[in-house]
Amino acid sequence: MTSDVQLILVRHGETEWTERGLLHGRLDSPLSARGRNHAEQAALRLHGEHFDAFYSSPQGRALETATIIGRATGLNPQPVEGLREAHYGWLEGRPIVRYDPAGLGTKMLRPVTMALLRLTGERPHQIADRVRQAIETITAQHPRGRVLIVTHWGVLNMIMACLVDRDPGVWKDHGPWAACGITELHSPDGLPPDGGLQSKQGQDLSWRVVHLNDSAHLREESPT
Repeated sequence: MTSDVQLILVRHGETEWTERGLLHGRLDSPLSARGRNHAEQAALRLHGEHFDAFYSSPQGRALETATIIGRATGLNPQPVEGLREAHYGWLEGRPIVRYDPAGLGTKMLRPVTMALLRLTGERPHQIADRVRQAIETITAQHPRGRVLIVTHWGVLNMIMACLVDRDPGVWKDHGPWAACGITELHSPDGLPPDGGLQSKQGQDLSWRVVHLNDSAHLREESPT
């Protein structure tokens, strides 16, 4: 029997730091009023859908979003260490417009940004290893399940690179991700039931994108 997994991925809501244009990484900031509003709207969007399990990054902004969604789905989010945001080292807490870890910041500062990431941050292969391990563990526990996950921009990038592109090196190519946007991925035919991300023959298998960064449910007014 092969695995048939559906992953429903939600980025956490906007935070006070998001609205100030600051980079989070492993640092944290509570959801802003707008972020809580959008989390409630994502909860309404997901209400009534069936999920076999609910996981979240253990960081505060993700768990706060997941708790709001959990009230609508009837599930308590289980924190998973591997779903934490990437560690950006010295860049954390800095203006993202200057020090974007994807290399989109101030052109003059890009060499500095890349050097600081290499010296003080988490390396891309380290992010890929822990994200891949987290997803393999989840899929092994729910080999034919529909799984809801709340996580972060950088982790969403790496999930897409590892599962869809089969190339962690292209993680910077994904996004932007709307706060509380919803992405749905379905496992490929032949995924082994032990959660491994390769077929039994060792052939790489790409996951199918059903919805990508769906934000149609997000509005500025409060949900009713």
